[in-house]
Amino acid sequence: MALLNPCGQKMDKAKVKRIAVTTAAAASILLGATIANAQDERLKSIVDEVNAANKLAIASQETVDGVADATQRVFGEYRGVLKTNAGLRAYNAQQNRVIVKQLEEIDKIKTSIGQIDEIKRQITPLMLDMIDNLADFIAADIPFLLDERNERIDSLREAMDNPNISDPERFRIVLEAYKAEVTYGGSLFAYDDALADGRTVNFVRLGRVGFYYQTKDTTETAAWNSETNSWDILGSEYTGSIRQLVRMALRRTQQDVSVLPIAAAKGK
Repeated sequence: MALLNPCGQKMDKAKVKRIAVTTAAAASILLGATIANAQDERLKSIVDEVNAANKLAIASQETVDGVADATQRVFGEYRGVLKTNAGLRAYNAQQNRVIVKQLEEIDKIKTSIGQIDEIKRQITPLMLDMIDNLADFIAADIPFLLDERNERIDSLREAMDNPNISDPERFRIVLEAYKAEVTYGGSLFAYDDALADGRTVNFVRLGRVGFYYQTKDTTETAAWNSETNSWDILGSEYTGSIRQLVRMALRRTQQDVSVLPIAAAKGK
């Protein structure tokens, strides 16, 4: 049977075979291209899915990193808070000890305040006794600067009766008077004054161990006798020593050794 082409012409078998092969090849190429295109679309889809997964993974990692950083920051803040709390606990414990001590001091102060009235009642008789004792001491002591010392006693008594002077101030001036008497015991002092008979002489005191006078013309020298409460006239051998003692007391000559009559302390 003869084969006809689309135009109605006869075609031999070899030619028909070549056409068939050509058609089959074309169909195969077309099919391969279709398959390749389908594979490309699938590969593109897979790549897109991988890229999307990578983006998702990156976003997830960033989220994880952010959470880790936040956690580390919160942990650091937590450690700082713990350290601060430890310091505050130590401070509070120390302050509590201070408060306990302060409360103890407050109790002591309250007790002292309660005793103020009693102390005030006792301090006035004490000061009066101190003044009386000082006056008795002056009366029994060697009779130097009696006017000055007795005036000090009178001033103390006036202060005790003065309502404008507080008890602390009264106590201070009483102690000052005692301090003045103590100072006399370690000083060398000379001054002019009158004897009972009206003669003006040079008096000189060596602490409280010696008290002397010498007339201006140095013709008479005497030492105070505490046992008899009177003056003992000294021999001429002491005239130079007492004159030198007076000059030393008045700072008219340098300090030097002098031979003086000193009453020995009597044993009990």
